[in-house]
Amino acid sequence: MRTGRHNPFILLLCAGTVGLLAWLTVFSQDDDHAVLRVLVASSLVDAATNLGERWTADSGMAVEVIPGGSNHLAAQIRDGAPADAFLSADETLLERLRTDGRLVGSVRHSLARNHLVVARPANGPDREPIDLHDPALVLVACAPEVPCGAVVVQWFGDLPVDSLESSARATATRLVLGEADLGIVYATDVASHPDLVAAWPQDVPKPDDPCPCVAYGAAALSSAGSRFVSFLTTTEARTVLTDHGFALVADS
Repeated sequence: MRTGRHNPFILLLCAGTVGLLAWLTVFSQDDDHAVLRVLVASSLVDAATNLGERWTADSGMAVEVIPGGSNHLAAQIRDGAPADAFLSADETLLERLRTDGRLVGSVRHSLARNHLVVARPANGPDREPIDLHDPALVLVACAPEVPCGAVVVQWFGDLPVDSLESSARATATRLVLGEADLGIVYATDVASHPDLVAAWPQDVPKPDDPCPCVAYGAAALSSAGSRFVSFLTTTEARTVLTDHGFALVADS
């Protein structure tokens, strides 16, 4: 038996196979992160879309914004839905995901803040706070299971709500369509809808004052998501948030 000699065809085939596998590995990695998938609380979707556009311009990576209720999005993550980052209106959901080992890195707390406003259709009559308890008026608000609804219960107590909605955005839509007289929505909803106005003058809460507020947090579920979450703390990203009416608070 002859030893020490190798068939050149086999060597070439092996080398080609190794090269192909290496190329496929790189292609697979690039394909996995060709699009950054960001799960976003529905009240953040407009701002998140603009943030994604800025991120794409800076990084060259496209962003797919997937909106929904924070609770539902967290459940999707626990069920294994593919995602790179999660922007939630309930920071406790992020901490639970961190405890479950679903996140990459730590939770970015207090990314921004929003507060609730009692709103009415712009073409409707003026209202007063006492009207919240008027059974003759149709009142809509978020369901208690979602962040905006939990704040409604905590701040306003027991109200004669006629319809519980899945999000503040859905609540705002009912008002815009003229299906309700009053609705409790986010300040950013009123700011973005010309057909909505505050039902009566309501102060913008100061940073340290008790208020019907929601603090947004962000967390990564992949290395690409980590870079996006870091981007959210830049001056460029924070300007986008304030342009959409969100208040900025110090990171904790």
